[in-house]
Amino acid sequence: MSRLSMFAGAALTLGLACQAVAQDAVPMPEAAAVPAPVVAAPYLPPPPAPPACELRVYPTLEGQAITTGWLSGFGVVGAVADAANNKDRNVSDAEYLKDALGPQFQVAALQTIDLVKELKLPQGTTILFETPIADRKITTKVKTRLSQSTAPCYAELIVTQNLYQKAAIYGRSLSNRFIFKDFRGGLTQANLRKGRGGNGLSQFPPQSVEARPAADADLRAAFTKNFLEYSRGI
Repeated sequence: MSRLSMFAGAALTLGLACQAVAQDAVPMPEAAAVPAPVVAAPYLPPPPAPPACELRVYPTLEGQAITTGWLSGFGVVGAVADAANNKDRNVSDAEYLKDALGPQFQVAALQTIDLVKELKLPQGTTILFETPIADRKITTKVKTRLSQSTAPCYAELIVTQNLYQKAAIYGRSLSNRFIFKDFRGGLTQANLRKGRGGNGLSQFPPQSVEARPAADADLRAAFTKNFLEYSRGI
């Protein structure tokens, strides 16, 4: 066999081997696409919550009673005679009023009312009931805060009068006076809103021991109505 034939045979064998290897080779997978990097949004802190608001409520220790008859319609002399005639009754009714509508009962009555809504305060306002202050010069005239609170949103509600009246013409009624001291807006001297409410009584004062529960309920219901009457005015 000539050299040329040998080279030709070797080349043919090498070509067939390469073709077989190419057919048996596993194809390489395509390169996976690389996702674009995710850029996180910058952190923004939540807006600050509005400052908490406080409402401090001060009930009163007062209880007054005035009964007047027909003599009061005849000038000063008649009024003096009326007062003398009803002196013992007024003292008795006033003492009963102080007990039946004492601070704890005022608080209980006010707790049945949505004070935040009635006084148009922010939702979430904290209501704190305080010890009564006996000095009327403080409760009715002082324009600064009665508590040591430094809350930026701050207000006070003060009951300043419990007055039972019985008149020959108008019948029996309960009158209450209130003061709303508003310190909102950074005020150091309160914006005072004074007012009253008055409603009739049908069961108070009680005529017997058995009648006391109904008389007390009548009195406390009138107190609640009086506050709502006052709050509508502000």
